[in-house]
Amino acid sequence: MKITIGGLPGSGTSTLAGKLAGKFNLIVISAGDTFRKLAREHNMSLKEFGHLAEKDQDIDRQLDKQQQKIAQHRNNVILEGRLAGHFIEDATTRIWLKAPIEVRAARIAHREAETVTQTIAEIRTREECEASRYKNYYQLNINDLAIYDIILDTARYTKEQTTRIISEAVQNHKQ
Repeated sequence: MKITIGGLPGSGTSTLAGKLAGKFNLIVISAGDTFRKLAREHNMSLKEFGHLAEKDQDIDRQLDKQQQKIAQHRNNVILEGRLAGHFIEDATTRIWLKAPIEVRAARIAHREAETVTQTIAEIRTREECEASRYKNYYQLNINDLAIYDIILDTARYTKEQTTRIISEAVQNHKQ
């Protein structure tokens, strides 16, 4: 089983990936975790590193190729990242999570101990940066969700409900 989970910042992709990994005994490969790790290694904020990635296509391309390579050599994996659904051709199930920006910002602000207002501004900047990069590098419109098997608004459900809904869909989809 190969599952991809994508979504905008704060939509719950990491939470869902962890819960599904436990339920289905899968390994999680997170593009976001790798990106954050690289930002720390460069002594940059996520925002600063995102702007560097706008100028240096190799950053995104290496992350995307790394996920593709892992997916080619592994089964029983969850690939979590905004572009994973586009690059993992033999994915069993492609999932996209969404939620209104205010909900996503509140989640991130709580996690990062920031204000919601500050977080909304950071999310907007990050999303614009990423959308521009994906369009320039891959001619992808990140807002085109046609490739996804499941699209779920996580603002409507608790973490447990989201996991239950997606687990049921994944289980039925793989049969």
